[in-house]
Amino acid sequence: MSKIVDAHAHVFTHQCRIARNPRHRPRYEAPLASYLDLLDRFGIAQGVLVQPSFLGIHNDYLMDCLRRHPERLRGVAVLSPDVSDDTLDEMTTLGIRGTRLNWIGRNSDELKAAEWSALFSRLEARRWHVEIQAEGATLLAIVDLLQRWDLDLVIDHFGRPQANAWRDPVIDRLCVGVGDQRFWVKCSAPYRNRCDGLHDVGKRLLDALGPYRLMWGSDWPWTEHEHLYSFEKALNDIDQWMPAADLAVVMSETPRRFYGFAE
Repeated sequence: MSKIVDAHAHVFTHQCRIARNPRHRPRYEAPLASYLDLLDRFGIAQGVLVQPSFLGIHNDYLMDCLRRHPERLRGVAVLSPDVSDDTLDEMTTLGIRGTRLNWIGRNSDELKAAEWSALFSRLEARRWHVEIQAEGATLLAIVDLLQRWDLDLVIDHFGRPQANAWRDPVIDRLCVGVGDQRFWVKCSAPYRNRCDGLHDVGKRLLDALGPYRLMWGSDWPWTEHEHLYSFEKALNDIDQWMPAADLAVVMSETPRRFYGFAE
């Protein structure tokens, strides 16, 4: 398979500014050079760098990485509602294609504020997507809220299901009425989910959404789960979850189109 894209990874160094009161802060570095070495070792053509929660809105390192490798990398930033239009335009030029809502442990009502509505309108105008890192009722509430805008929605880590494929309300929402929705789901980080039978979750998502709405991501460097996972396991898992006929679409064609990588 050629031109594989890793659609979900994180980079950071000790020099990066940290968010206020992060839920978790790694004590090691995951610099861009190490990540690119891994991509080369495993024959992966491109990567999407997603701003990690513990860096918050300090996107400096992410933007610097994109400046250095514009053909190989794309980005997903974390924003505050008062981000300037000039900054958004610069980010777009550098290859940032969306913003991530890290909403684990937070109330979705925060996003109803006028300043967030204004930001979502500005993102809509720039054709950015919104990536959602949340669980259960919070994730569903955010999806409902964002229906007001013409925004693509990327759901992190299989939707972080908490029950099996046929009982989890998030999976139900992603798989029902898909013709009117604009969901993409990242098949990544199985260790961040609290359900049995993730293979069944993946199968249901594939059957409902099709391979052109699914993307594979390594979630490197597997923060808080470093001892459980590896690039080898991430690649082996997707081989197990995904029929061979769909692998090239999920691992290459879909993310290349979605993030605007050159053919």
